[in-house]
Amino acid sequence: MRPHLLIAVFCALALGLMGCASYRTPVRPPTGLLMTELSAPLTTNFHRTPVCAKQGSVETTFFREPILTGLSFSWGEAGIREAAANGGLTTVEYADYHVTIVLGIFGKFKVTAYGQ
Repeated sequence: MRPHLLIAVFCALALGLMGCASYRTPVRPPTGLLMTELSAPLTTNFHRTPVCAKQGSVETTFFREPILTGLSFSWGEAGIREAAANGGLTTVEYADYHVTIVLGIFGKFKVTAYGQ
């Protein structure tokens, strides 16, 4: 009886702890109840950073199903490397992001890289 109880407890713990490890995004803007619109810097080291007029931008769109599964998916690429390539930048000095979220379900995330 005791080995069966030990196996049952182990299986219950294994099933209960499977969802504990979640992915933490590098940028997680605050979300409002109805709509969120926010612009902020992605890079914060501005010591001796020149102001650059040349820029490149990329955007991703995402959707989150909050009721049944809580799954979210996105399409598009919103990385600094992709933004630099899109603008023809060889050196990235700094980057900003702009996010728009509607009802916590639908959103757009735009990254703009500035450089030379």
